[in-house]
Amino acid sequence: MVIANKKVLIEKLTGIHSSKKSYYVELKKKISEITRQNLQLEIINQLTKSIGVDMTFKQILENIIPKLQVLISFDILNLYIIEQDRLVNQSTFLVENNNHKHGKALAKYNQQVEHLEIKGQQISPTLKKAITENKPLLRRSFKQEKPASAEEEELQAMGIASTVLIPLMAKNKTIGVLELASKTDFNDGDLPFLSQVADQLSVCLENVRLYKEVWQHKHEWETTFSAVTDLLMFINNNHEILRVNRAAIEFFTHREEDILGQKCYRLLYGRETKCNPCLAEQVIKTNQTAYLQSRTRFHRVLDIFAYPAYTEQNTPLGVTYYAKDVTRFVDSIKFVSLGEMSAGVAHELNSPLTAIVGNSQLLLRETPLSSPHYQLIKDIKSCGMRCQRIIQNLLTFSRQDEYSFEEVDLNQVVERALSLVSYQIEKNKIELSKKLYASLPPVLGNAQGLEQVIINLMLNAKDAIYTKTKESDHYRKGLITIKTRVQPEKFVAVDIIDTGCGIDTSSIPHVFNPFYTTKRAGQGTGLGLSVSLGIAQAHRGFIDVDSVPGKGSRFSLIIPLDEPKPDREDGPNGQSEENRPQEVKL
Repeated sequence: MVIANKKVLIEKLTGIHSSKKSYYVELKKKISEITRQNLQLEIINQLTKSIGVDMTFKQILENIIPKLQVLISFDILNLYIIEQDRLVNQSTFLVENNNHKHGKALAKYNQQVEHLEIKGQQISPTLKKAITENKPLLRRSFKQEKPASAEEEELQAMGIASTVLIPLMAKNKTIGVLELASKTDFNDGDLPFLSQVADQLSVCLENVRLYKEVWQHKHEWETTFSAVTDLLMFINNNHEILRVNRAAIEFFTHREEDILGQKCYRLLYGRETKCNPCLAEQVIKTNQTAYLQSRTRFHRVLDIFAYPAYTEQNTPLGVTYYAKDVTRFVDSIKFVSLGEMSAGVAHELNSPLTAIVGNSQLLLRETPLSSPHYQLIKDIKSCGMRCQRIIQNLLTFSRQDEYSFEEVDLNQVVERALSLVSYQIEKNKIELSKKLYASLPPVLGNAQGLEQVIINLMLNAKDAIYTKTKESDHYRKGLITIKTRVQPEKFVAVDIIDTGCGIDTSSIPHVFNPFYTTKRAGQGTGLGLSVSLGIAQAHRGFIDVDSVPGKGSRFSLIIPLDEPKPDREDGPNGQSEENRPQEVKL
């Protein structure tokens, strides 16, 4: 249909029915109204974008007030928060001269008020009415009304003429009330906009509440998770570690971000392929808890309990490992009889060996070099001294030596160890590289014992390179690198890295067993690493091994920094127990 009348056409397009004389006035008014509505929508949109779930009530109100004052003039803003039919928070902002000066505000800013029953008579009747009726309440004649509470009396004294209270609803439940107070009257046209603001504020407050609730549950769970002193790990169906507790981080001596994402078989056993049989796969397949006692790559024994985890749809999600370090208990049972036997044998052999070595030294002094017996006597002396070294290792293994513990600089220990073995290493045409951490913190330990560990590891590295050189057709100069580092924050480590023959994967779990050796007959007693591990464990540390056959090995002596201090008590000589060296049996 074609509209011939121009006036009718304009009225239908603009919605303005007027004479030509007032047309532009009403059009201007209509444009102003549309502009105001657009501004309201823009303000609500800004509120949606600017309020985050991690914001406090103060930050939320500071965000709302400047935007509201663009369209509505008010002097006081109150925000009441209600939880479980109790008023738990009242935040008040006082706006002076429209400059958004927030602060003292009736001395109630973000005040945690007592839990007031909404159904009782302990809150103002106006607030109670707005909560119970769940609809906006506008009071234009507030200044002339009789105050129903001390707060209303204080507002009237400030010259407040009008107030509006708008309930904040979430899931058909009142979660708060937004109250505006002004020295001028509010308009009926302000209510729809304020109701929209209140709806958006309700959504934001509910999101903040849910976020805090989830964060609180997450924090409580993580606190509980970390409080467990045994190892906890969650492993997914791809054998990747997704979650560990603090005990696991300290056990593996790696940062959490370095542990997460690793394959469980790589972290626990140093393997490149999954275990056969695989404990995690067995648990998921049978849907039953499983138990395994195994020795890890750190030569520490773990009792592992594996529990299956499923989603609500009964889909396999992964496996939770609960592991307890039982190394001391297992080793004490395994080595107690061996240690006693070793100590007995060592003491029985010491006396005749002392006579053999002493008499051979006397004979060497009286025998000329040209005598045919000189070399035989020298061999007797050398073999006797070698037997004495073996006995000394047996005594150390049986924990009969005593050491005093004090603050030790591992860099200095490394320097002294190098001064003793560097000649033997360089004599075999092996290159030495030293990388010492400049600001290495001291550890509580025994310098002599730690020096023995480093010497044993370096001599083993030399023998590994020598073996590789003998077995290879092409000569390549070997390299031994020794370095110190902090790993991470709570541990100090000494790494001895060689380019030798390496250790077969099947042999790594056994290298610390007494009398186990991969060297040729007569070249090793099999006690060096066992003794070294015992010294490391006496320092509350351990030795980590990482080796690739044919390429080399890395042995790491790891000592903790956080040695617990004993209670400060005076000893019998008046010296505090804290300052006296600790006597520890190895």
